[in-house]
Amino acid sequence: MSGLLSRKLLGAVVALSFLANACGSEEKAVAPQAIPVKLQTLATATLINSSQYVGILEARGRVNLAPQISGRILRIFVQQGDPVKQGQPIAELEPTQQQEQVNAATAQVNVEKARLGQTQAEYQAAEAEKARTAAELERTRADVEDAKAELALARVNYERSVFLVNQGVNPKQDLDDKTRDLETKKAQLTAREKALQAAQESLNAAEKRVQQALANIDSQKAAVAQAEGQLGAIGQELERNTIIAPIDGTVASFDQKKVGDIINSGEQLTTITNDRVFEVNVNIPTEYRSQLRLGLPVEIIKQDGSEGVKGKVTYIAPLADQNTQSIHTKFAFDNDGSLRDREYVRVRVIWDEQPGVLVPTTAVSTLGGQRFVFVAAPGESQNGKQSLVAKQKPIQVGAIQGQDYQVLSGVKAGDRVAVSRILDLQDGTPIAEESLTSETTVKP
Repeated sequence: MSGLLSRKLLGAVVALSFLANACGSEEKAVAPQAIPVKLQTLATATLINSSQYVGILEARGRVNLAPQISGRILRIFVQQGDPVKQGQPIAELEPTQQQEQVNAATAQVNVEKARLGQTQAEYQAAEAEKARTAAELERTRADVEDAKAELALARVNYERSVFLVNQGVNPKQDLDDKTRDLETKKAQLTAREKALQAAQESLNAAEKRVQQALANIDSQKAAVAQAEGQLGAIGQELERNTIIAPIDGTVASFDQKKVGDIINSGEQLTTITNDRVFEVNVNIPTEYRSQLRLGLPVEIIKQDGSEGVKGKVTYIAPLADQNTQSIHTKFAFDNDGSLRDREYVRVRVIWDEQPGVLVPTTAVSTLGGQRFVFVAAPGESQNGKQSLVAKQKPIQVGAIQGQDYQVLSGVKAGDRVAVSRILDLQDGTPIAEESLTSETTVKP
């Protein structure tokens, strides 16, 4: 009986020994090992309230180069891709038709000038006739005055003769002579008054001819001016045989027309593009009308999501589009050399900026609709050294800004968040900052 008890006690001791060893092994197995992670310290940043749109870059300075006359292309002075300055010759045409028109217009100017000389000669003749007629009028007027004086004298002599004859002093023959003389003077006065009237009418006619000659001169001067104007206009057409650059820019290709080809007025030869300033046209929903204003900052978003060229709002349509309930808006960008004409771009309109905190998107996890991050917090001291543990913190985030989330709540500037191996972390997991981890550390 005592042997059986001894064997049982021995078995119990062995069992307890195995159990103790097993427990010690389990404690060693579950001892946590610090996971090396990269930590990023959150700093105060600028939170941007923005909206994104897609548009096409359009060079503000782009012209379709076309001649103003028709003709054969004699020379092309530039090549595609060449930079040109405003006023620089691009091509020269053979202006055959325009030269013929200039010759005809020159001949017409000469004809009108000859006619002007003729009308001026007619005016001078009319002036001479007027002067002669005026002199004749003055002589006739003097003759009338003389006739009036002679008539008055004849009337006095007649009345004196009547008295003397009635007194018996003079014979009746004297009265007959004085009567005849009086009638003669009356007839002379009448004739000279008629001559005076005729001279006045001649002078009036001469004055009318002078006025008409002056009017003809003015009319002919206008005809000369018109002919000279047509010559000048056609001469300008002739000068337009040289196509010049209206703006600074870069020449496009000459794919359609070459030297020797006929090109018509208004037909496109090539284009010149000035790519110093680009515009993007977008339609912004009317819900932003209270925030939309001239000078509002905008920026192009690169393909990797980073910030690109910055610009501003330069035009806001006064009326909204009823169909789309949007407002036509233009953005302007100064080209830094990275922009290309007709390129599709994403553009961000910055409505507002305010201080806040950004957290990298790589640090954020989602569980059950709740986003959270792991913040490095002090853990238990081991061997006199402070350890770190990952503390899971729920956060509220806003829009994505570049490669970060805008933080609404949950973390603050100065917090250190894990940005790597977050799928390996749990609340309270020991961690070690990767840059401080020994190169011999084996990652679990």
